[in-house]
Formats: sequence, structure tokens, C-alpha cells
Amino acid sequence: MARIGRIGFPLAAVCAVIAGSAWLTPDASDQPPPISVSVDGSARQLAAGSTLADAVASLGLHPRAGDLVDVTGVTLRTSVYPGTVLVDGAAVAANDRLRSGDRLRLQPGPDRTEPVTVRRVPVPGGEPADPEYYLGRVPGEEVTVQGKISGKVASSAFHATGPASVPHAVALTFDDGPWPGQTLRILAILRRLHAPATFFVVGDLAEHFPRLIAAERRTPGVLVEDHSWTHPLVPPFGEQRPKTVRFQIARTLQTLTAEGVHATLFRPPGGGWSDKVVAIASSLGVRLVLWSVDPRDWAAGATAKGVAHSVLTHVHAGS
Repeated sequence: MARIGRIGFPLAAVCAVIAGSAWLTPDASDQPPPISVSVDGSARQLAAGSTLADAVASLGLHPRAGDLVDVTGVTLRTSVYPGTVLVDGAAVAANDRLRSGDRLRLQPGPDRTEPVTVRRVPVPGGEPADPEYYLGRVPGEEVTVQGKISGKVASSAFHATGPASVPHAVALTFDDGPWPGQTLRILAILRRLHAPATFFVVGDLAEHFPRLIAAERRTPGVLVEDHSWTHPLVPPFGEQRPKTVRFQIARTLQTLTAEGVHATLFRPPGGGWSDKVVAIASSLGVRLVLWSVDPRDWAAGATAKGVAHSVLTHVHAGS
């Protein structure tokens, strides 16, 4: 019995030590439960008491930084303007504690455009409008906006400061193909009448019929100008993407330059224009020219007599 007693005592002591140890160390179930948050719609877990800074570090939250771009949209410097981690749609301090159910959203940093300089040059003698509907010269000032870092021109616009001076004359213009047969017949009439005119040509056709462009150039008083590359009408030209507008104008200018023509005017297909079209055309060195009298020779059932009557009825000085 004594041996048994000697063995039993140490066992009791061991049990007491184990029990004491369990009492001294907190059970895992006593720890606060983790909190559940969402990051851009995805559920994530964080330790209780986590701050926004803790979440950024533990979850690797790195919103995209914004770039510095020039006035034409080309990147000058990348990752300049830091993004933000929003909590429930608002910016909070890094040491603010998060709560279960908080919605975290990674907001990219903004792309910012370089600062600009504005230059104003008086034009007391005036210049034609842009876009131009009527003949005439208007006194005013040329306002140029230029990127301070890149030096690129963002826009160049003429602001009128007085009434227009309209000449006792009209401008005759043709939205020409050019087309074999018709173009040469029109040129023959112009030569016979000693009448100056402007031909706005479609670049794709000009490239196919270089001899017609040469014939226009040889005709006294005739100017050859830009009427886009393929004459797109849908959507209206003023609603076309800037990249498309630039291509349509520039590609035709290249073709005309190769044929010895220095074009300075652009007529948009269908007369569709916007401030963006004017700005892009200006950056390419051309001014928009529209019209005030449409003879509607393109309409179904149009006749030579009807076209002549329509023009003579509506024309006046400056048309």
C-alpha cells in the first residue's frame, strides 16, 4: 500500500501542475474574433483591432498611382500622384480602426495634365473665322494655350473683338471626288469664265487620280484643299473619335503634299464639326471652312436648273 501511495502522490502533483498551466495560459477561444471586410467586393479577414494601415500592409493594398500627362494626353511621368484606399466611400486616417463589414475600395490616383501658359496676340487687321461660314475678316486676338513642360500646343483659337468686314464677293467651292470626267468638265467651265474656286478633295480618291489633282493645280485661280481621307459620315464627323479625326485630316494632307499641294483648309464631311475637330485641325495647320449656301445638287431629283435657282436665290455678298 505504501508503494502505491508513493506513486499516487507524484501523479497528483503532475495533474496539479498541468491544471495550473492551463489556467495561466489564455485559451484561443478567448481571443476576439477576426473582422470581415470587403476589398473591391472581395471578402477578406483581418485581426480584430486592425487599423487601415494594418490592412494596407497585411493585405497588400496598392492602388494605382496617377501619371503626369502633357496637353495631348501623352505621359510625361508615371506614378506621380498616389492612389487612395477608401473606407465606406470616404478617406480616413491610417490609424483609424476598421470594423467588421467595412467596405474598402482602391481608388487610383488621378492623371493630371501639365500646367499651361496662355499667349494672346492681337490681330487688329482681322482674320477669317474658324470654322468659317461666310467670307469676311474679323478683328480680334489669337489665343494660344501651350504646355508648360512639353511645349506642345493644346489649342489655338481666334477671339473676335469687333464686327466682320464682308467683301462684295462670294466663294465658289466644290466638294470634289475628284472624279474622272466631271472634275475636268467643271475645270473647263471655270477656265472659260475666269472664275476662281476651291476644290475640297477626298484623300483616298486624290491618291487614285493624281492626274486630276494636277489638272486642278494647273487651273488659274483654283485651290486644292482637304476633305478627309474616306469621307466618313456615321457617326457625324464632329462625334468621331479624336484619333480618327486626326488620321482623316493628316492622311489627306500627306497625300496632297506628295502631289505638290500645300493645303491650309479643311472641310469636314457633311459639315460635321466640334470644338475638338477645330483644335485637331488647328494643330495640323488647317482651318475649317463650311458654307452658307447649299445647292443640294446631291439630292434625289436635282436638276441643273433647280440647282442654279437655289444658289441664285440664297446667295449674297460674303456667301
